[in-house]
Amino acid sequence: MQTSKFKDLLRTLFRIRQPRALPPAGPKPAFGTSIVRDNLKMQLFLAIDYEQWDFLTAQGWRALDYKNNRRRYYRVPRKAVERLLRADAEQRHEIHQRILDTRYPARYLH
Repeated sequence: MQTSKFKDLLRTLFRIRQPRALPPAGPKPAFGTSIVRDNLKMQLFLAIDYEQWDFLTAQGWRALDYKNNRRRYYRVPRKAVERLLRADAEQRHEIHQRILDTRYPARYLH
């Protein structure tokens, strides 16, 4: 365990770390799937159509398909997800920007 922490420290000190590239979009996720963007995660508890999925992928959202993902994300509140998915195309950008600009409290971190 200590060895991995030491390697982690060396990677940080020597600036070996590389930002991860955005993975390809992939197919439209199924009902109940979680999607992530940076440090945010939202669960799709409503079925989405292809237009909504195209919008979300254009904004950088990707399906969370890592089995052993140890990253921690702030969970977007269910009401905000519902507003975003029920909004028409004109309002969608504004609601999405509000979701990104919100400072989520620690209790939303999972």
